Amino acid sequence: MKRACPALLAAVAAAALLAPAAPAAAAPCPVAHLSAPTHHPKAGARWPVTVTCRTRSGKGIRATATYQFIFNGQVVATRYPSPKANPNKACSKAGTCRHSPYPFTGRFRDATFTWPRRAVGIALKLRVVIRVRGKGSMNLDYAVKVHR
Repeated sequence: MKRACPALLAAVAAAALLAPAAPAAAAPCPVAHLSAPTHHPKAGARWPVTVTCRTRSGKGIRATATYQFIFNGQVVATRYPSPKANPNKACSKAGTCRHSPYPFTGRFRDATFTWPRRAVGIALKLRVVIRVRGKGSMNLDYAVKVHR
């Protein structure tokens, strides 16, 4: 029976340590942003929100978006973006014009978003959940405190 060469065993062990580990699951949107004008929106006034989901090279990724409202770490409401809705309609002000996640490619701007008066003075988070088919989902959080 042949014995393994100690130098060969050391070389194999060193190569195993230096080899990169398997990459972690890639984010569904390598470059994703949520932007809004202020962290202190006025109740009842329009508050435009822009969401982007792109590759590192800048190409838009096809995805869907859902709004979640977080209070004390708990989801208290879920709404769906409706950027093409008439901003003067009651469903647009309540955020109930759509009943499914909003599909977009690369970027969308929701200029119809308004905060209700009952949210005044409460520290909340707006979470936009972005889902990419076959790649998973990611959350974009934005802390707000609504004022009068």
